[in-house]
Amino acid sequence: MPCTSDCDHAAAPVRAAVLLPAGRSRVWQERAALALAGLPGVACDVVRVRAARREDDAQWRRWAGSHPELQELRVDDENDAAALADAAGAWDAVIDLAGIADPGPWRARSRFGVWQPLDAQGLHLAAPYAVHASIVSGGGGELALVRDGATAVETMRYYADPHYPRALGRAYLGLLYLLAAGLLELAHGGEPAADAFAPQAPRPRWRRAVAGLRGRWRSQLRRWRSQWLSESWMIGVVDAPIERMLEGRFAERIRWLGGRDAQQYRADPFGLPGEDRLLYCETYDYRDGVGRLELLRLDADDTVAQARPAGPQRPGHVSYPYVFEHAGRAYAIPETAQRRCCELYEIDAHGQWRFVATLLEDVAAADASLFVWEGRFWLAYTDLSWGAFDNLCLSYADDLHGPWRRHARHPVKLDHRSSRPAGTPFVHDGALYRPAQDCTGGYGQAVALNRVRLCTPQRYREDVVAHCRPDPRGRNPHGLHTVSAWGGRTLVDGKRYVFNLRELGRKLRRRYEAAQPVGV
Repeated sequence: MPCTSDCDHAAAPVRAAVLLPAGRSRVWQERAALALAGLPGVACDVVRVRAARREDDAQWRRWAGSHPELQELRVDDENDAAALADAAGAWDAVIDLAGIADPGPWRARSRFGVWQPLDAQGLHLAAPYAVHASIVSGGGGELALVRDGATAVETMRYYADPHYPRALGRAYLGLLYLLAAGLLELAHGGEPAADAFAPQAPRPRWRRAVAGLRGRWRSQLRRWRSQWLSESWMIGVVDAPIERMLEGRFAERIRWLGGRDAQQYRADPFGLPGEDRLLYCETYDYRDGVGRLELLRLDADDTVAQARPAGPQRPGHVSYPYVFEHAGRAYAIPETAQRRCCELYEIDAHGQWRFVATLLEDVAAADASLFVWEGRFWLAYTDLSWGAFDNLCLSYADDLHGPWRRHARHPVKLDHRSSRPAGTPFVHDGALYRPAQDCTGGYGQAVALNRVRLCTPQRYREDVVAHCRPDPRGRNPHGLHTVSAWGGRTLVDGKRYVFNLRELGRKLRRRYEAAQPVGV
């Protein structure tokens, strides 16, 4: 995880001890230690220890034999932990990746205690069936970096298929994020988080079986929907400013614009600043599966009176036309993740888009949303190389045109319930709020509202304070994933699953072509 940000402002190097098993270790343990050794501002000592004996079973051994990260490596080096500790003095943190039986003696050697990766039930990641309960239930994986068994230094919640062996790799990748985030927090002068960690009580065997069956059913339902049904999004307007989201019952005030179209749908609405009848949106064509941008003109009763193509006329999917005003001018940042770039455009008085600058290069940035906070420009986005909707990344600049720098932590957050941007960040009563997608059970289920507690080039913290969920009795009960400020009103979009022959035919053709042997 290289740092391409203001790492030169970090404090003195953080010293950490990484506890690994002696004799034999797992591939994921060795990779984690290697990644930590390359962190800027961090000096790591690898200490080989005797890990706690853990009973496993035949099924776990079969999984370990077929899963690359779980395969064992023989380690000949066995350090004398006591001698190394005496020579090194006190560490800032002791990171237990081995799963030691008694971390107590190590706490006296560490300034910020012993950090262990634990799942929601308090099971160490090195133990058999770690993260099993949350994954098979269909709610996604949960992992925390816990200090002295009591407080969570960092947490992550990621979307995962209920198929447990397949989802393990995501847990080990997420561990690197947790460790890097915690140590970089120390390297830049921050104190570890003090959120209480209370492990859940283990469920009886029959409840675990029921949860597993429910998770597989939910996964199969999502798969069935994606194969045979289509998402049909619709744009709506709420006659209230965006900060009214904080009060709840927001979805019941939505007035939906127009009806459904068998050839296309409209989503991702953003109003043109200073205009109360003009807005931009994505228009998705079911026939080719490509999104394009449109400019809509509404009449006096909020009916779509005119629609015409807008934005950059370039090949490939374009969506999420994030429109904002700066220094009296209108700008837009459309999503062009398919082209692995993020570009800034100025919109003139005639509605023409003029290219201004490339903000991010060689990054598949989804739903990039710009805001200004404490004298800096910030760009929040989801990096598709990390996942479709369970990560938040930040870049910042002193000038709108750049240069743009990546945040010291990349990503700054891993949580499929509140990471991917979902509209306009706004300030209310002096606090900054950021809308994000809640994708607990799949893409675009609802909008979570985050209150940003800390936003600097080296550190970032936010908490979910409210949700805007679709009305289950409304016209679009299955999703809501954009809320954008439009003066004293708010634009939204909502989803319903429908049966669409045009898109189904395209899906079936694609499946047929994928099933054909190469060269046929």
